Amino acid sequence: MQCEQSSVAGGAAGGAATSRAGDAWSERRETIKQIRRFLVIGVASVLIDLIAYLLLTRFGWDTHLAKGISYVAGMIFGFIGNKFWTFQSELRSVPEPIIYVVLYTLTLGVNVGVNAASLAIFSGLLPPVWNKGFAFLAATGITTVLNFLGMRFVTFRSGIAQRRRMSMGAS
Repeated sequence: MQCEQSSVAGGAAGGAATSRAGDAWSERRETIKQIRRFLVIGVASVLIDLIAYLLLTRFGWDTHLAKGISYVAGMIFGFIGNKFWTFQSELRSVPEPIIYVVLYTLTLGVNVGVNAASLAIFSGLLPPVWNKGFAFLAATGITTVLNFLGMRFVTFRSGIAQRRRMSMGAS
């Protein structure tokens, strides 16, 4: 009898372990999907950012002001795409866009700062067009990582949790 009880208890523990492993795998799959979607939205946002930046600087705007404006244009597109497609947040709340704006304001400072530092450091070492391109890519790469982490773990955290709770209730 005791043998049967420990077998049943072991089976329950084994089922819990299998469930945790399945949850971990499901979490990894979701994160991979989010990264892929984030990159698609990011590429589109960067193209918007780049086109606006090049057009504004071509028409004589100050480089740093042009970078700030172009960044905001990409940011607006990114909010909509990441909220509804990447992270599938159905949460309708005032804090979500506010947190997003705070995140992007902070990373805007990082973006403009890295752009300016790169332009200053590599001025004279690279042809001007390459210097601008390198500065743009360095600023964009660093802020891309910061933005994904900020959106995943701060901005859309509540919306992601709400969606998960709702999907668990449906299954």
